[in-house]
Amino acid sequence: EALWEPFGEHTRRDFSIERNLYKNTACNRLVFEEINHDLGLSFRYRWSGCDRYGLVRTAALRNLGSGSVEIELLDGLRNILPYGVPLALYQQSSSLVDAYKRADLDTGTGLGIFSLTSRIIDRAEAAEELRANAVWSAGLRDPVVCLSARAIAGFRAGERARRETVLTGQRGNYLTVSAMKLDAAETAKWHIAADVGLGHVRLEALRDNLVKEHAMDAGIERCLEEARENLLRNVGSADGLQLTGREEASVHHFANVLFNNMRGGVFAYGYDIETKDLEDFLLTRNSRVTGRRKTFLETLPDRIALNDLTDAARKAGDADLERLCLEYLPIYFSRRHGDPSRPWNRFSIRVKNPDGGRSLRYEGNWRDIFQNWEALGVSFPRYIPGIIAKFVNASTVDGFNPYRITRDGIDWEVADPEDPWSFIGYWGDHQIIYLLRFLEAAERFLPGTLEGLLEREIFCFADVPYRIKPYEEILEDPYSTIAYDTALASRVEDRVGAVGTDGRLVQGDDGSIYHVNLLEKLLVPALSKLSNFVPGGGIWMNTQRPEWNDANNALVGNGLSVVTLCHLRRYMRFLEGLLRRCGDGNSSISIEVVEWLGALEEILDGKGGILESPDVTDRDRKEMLDELGEAFSLYRSKVYASGFSGKGPLDLHRIARFCGRALEYLDHTIKSNRREDGLYHSYNLLEMTKDGGEISLRRLYEMLEGQVAALGSGAIGVKEAAGLVSSLFESRMYD
Repeated sequence: EALWEPFGEHTRRDFSIERNLYKNTACNRLVFEEINHDLGLSFRYRWSGCDRYGLVRTAALRNLGSGSVEIELLDGLRNILPYGVPLALYQQSSSLVDAYKRADLDTGTGLGIFSLTSRIIDRAEAAEELRANAVWSAGLRDPVVCLSARAIAGFRAGERARRETVLTGQRGNYLTVSAMKLDAAETAKWHIAADVGLGHVRLEALRDNLVKEHAMDAGIERCLEEARENLLRNVGSADGLQLTGREEASVHHFANVLFNNMRGGVFAYGYDIETKDLEDFLLTRNSRVTGRRKTFLETLPDRIALNDLTDAARKAGDADLERLCLEYLPIYFSRRHGDPSRPWNRFSIRVKNPDGGRSLRYEGNWRDIFQNWEALGVSFPRYIPGIIAKFVNASTVDGFNPYRITRDGIDWEVADPEDPWSFIGYWGDHQIIYLLRFLEAAERFLPGTLEGLLEREIFCFADVPYRIKPYEEILEDPYSTIAYDTALASRVEDRVGAVGTDGRLVQGDDGSIYHVNLLEKLLVPALSKLSNFVPGGGIWMNTQRPEWNDANNALVGNGLSVVTLCHLRRYMRFLEGLLRRCGDGNSSISIEVVEWLGALEEILDGKGGILESPDVTDRDRKEMLDELGEAFSLYRSKVYASGFSGKGPLDLHRIARFCGRALEYLDHTIKSNRREDGLYHSYNLLEMTKDGGEISLRRLYEMLEGQVAALGSGAIGVKEAAGLVSSLFESRMYD
C-alpha cells in the first residue's frame, strides 16, 4: 500500500513524479497533471465553466501499468465560502464569519449547500440570507461525502470515512471518498461542480436535475462544449479568430482579443440595439428625458440598428436625447479593470441580469477601459463616435476626467482620512493620449464624421467636486493642488436623486444640462495642457496624480512629462488639420473658453524670442510658466464661481493659427530634450526632422536595417519591415 497526495509538498521526496500544466487554445480550460512513475498512475484535473453548472472541476485517474490496481480515493474542495458575506468582513473578521457558516448535505443527491445561518449584522432585527452556494459531484460510484476537514486526517490514518449531513460554525468542505478498481490502461473520470448565489427555486431545480439525470457526465461535457462555442463566437465578433501559417501567432492573437474583451467588454449584438435596455439606460441617466420622449421610445421597434437610432434621435430635436443615444454602448462580458486590491478599482461584476439575460454593463477606471475600447473600436468602428461622446462628456471644465467610468455615468474618489489608500486627484495625461487615439480612429474609419459633429451642441461637462487651487497656491505647495468641494458634492447628489446620474453634469442657469459643441470639448484639454507648459522642459504634472501610460508607467510623479508633451504635439497637429479641413466660419464657444484661448494666444505671441534660441533661460521659463498658469487660474476662478456666462463666436482659422503657433513651442521643446544619441526620453525610435518634428522614415529605415542585420538569418527583410512601417504612416495610425 502507498499514500499518494498529488501536488502535495512532500510528494517529490516520496515518489518519482512529473508535473505538467496545459491550457486549451480557447483559454477556457486549464489542466493540472501529475504522473507518478513509481506507482504507474497519472492524475489530472481540469477547471472549466458553463452557465448551467458554474465552475466545473473534471478529474481523471489513469492506470499506466500492465496490471490492475485497487484504489481508495479522497477528492474534493476545501474551505467553501457561503454566499452573502462582504469582502471587507472576510478580511477583517474571518473568525466571526466562521461562526455563521452552515453546510448541509442532501443525502439523496450528494448536493452540498453552503449558507449563512443569518446575515451578519449587529442590529436587533431578523435578517435571513436566502441564497447559498452549492457543490455536487458526478461520476464516482457510491461516494461518501464529508463536510468537515477532519476527514482528510482520518483518510491519511486509514480510518473509514463517515458521511456528514450538517456542519455548523466551521469552514465547510466538500470531500468525496470512494473506492475503485482500474484495469491496465483504464481511466476513471468524475466531476465536481460549484455554483454561487442560488435561491430556493434554482436549488430545487438543480436537485431535481441530479435526481433525474442518468447520464450526467455527458450532459456536463455538452454544456462545457457549448460554453466553449459561445466563447469562440464572442472572440470572433471582435475579429479574434484567424488562421495563419504560424499556429502560435493565431493562438496568441485569440488570447489577446479574449483578454481585451474580458476587460473592456464586447458589443452584444453587433450594431443592433435592444430598445428595452436602451430605455433602462435612459431612465437611469435622465428621467426627465425619458418622460418627455415617451412617445419617441414607444415608436421604436424591439431592436433597431445603431445608425437608425442615432438618426432618429437627431431628428427628434432634443439635444439630451441625441447625446444619450450617441453615448449608449451596449457592452457585455466586461469583467474588471485595474488591480482590485486598490479601493478605487473595486467594481461590481455583473454578467447576467436576474432573468438570466445578458447584463449590458461596464465599469472600470478611465485608463483601462478606454485602452480596451481603442482595440475594440477597430472591430466595431461605427461605435467610435459613441465612445468619443462617452469620453468627452465625462471630462471637466478644467480639462480633466474623474477616475471611474460606468454605464451609469461617472464616479470620483472621496478622501477618507482613515484610509491610507484614499486620495483625490487627476491623472495628467489621460485627456490627451486616449482621446487622440479615438479621434484618429474616427478619421481613419469614418472620414467626415468628426467634421459633422464638430458644431453640434450635444456635448457636456462633468461636474466633479474637485477644485484646482489658484496658481499661487500651486506654486507654494505643488503636492497639494486640489480641494474637495463638499458643498458642490452635496448639490450634485441632490440632482442625481431628482433626475438620475445626469445630475453629475454641469447645469445651466435654468437647471438643464449645459450643452457645448465638440470643438469646445476638444479645445479645453489642449488649453489645459498648454497652461502647464514649461518651455524647454515639458508638461507640468501638478494635479496630485502622476502621468500614467504604458510608455512611462507613472514615473513622472509631480515633475515634467516629455511623454505628454509629445502626445500634446500630435494632438495639436491633429486639431489643426481638422480645423483647416473645415474651411471658413465661426464656432459658438463658451465666452470664458474664448477668453482663455485669447490669453494664451497673447502669451505665445509675446514670447516668440524663446523660439530663436535652442536654450531657454530660467528667467524666460519661469516668466512664461507664470503667465500661462495665471491665465488658467483666472479661467478656473470664473467658471468655478459662476459657471459659463454664455457663448460667443470664435473663428476657425484663428483656432488653427493658434494650434500652429503652439506647435512651434512644442517642437522647440521636443528638440531641446533630444539626447546626444538622438533619442527622446523613453522614445527609442523617434528621429525628428529639421522642418517640423515629423518622424524621418529614412532614419527609421536605417535603424531597422541595423537591428535586422544584428538578428541574423531568418529575420524579416529590411524592405518588408520598411514597407510595413510606411503603411502604418500612410494610414495615419502614427504621427
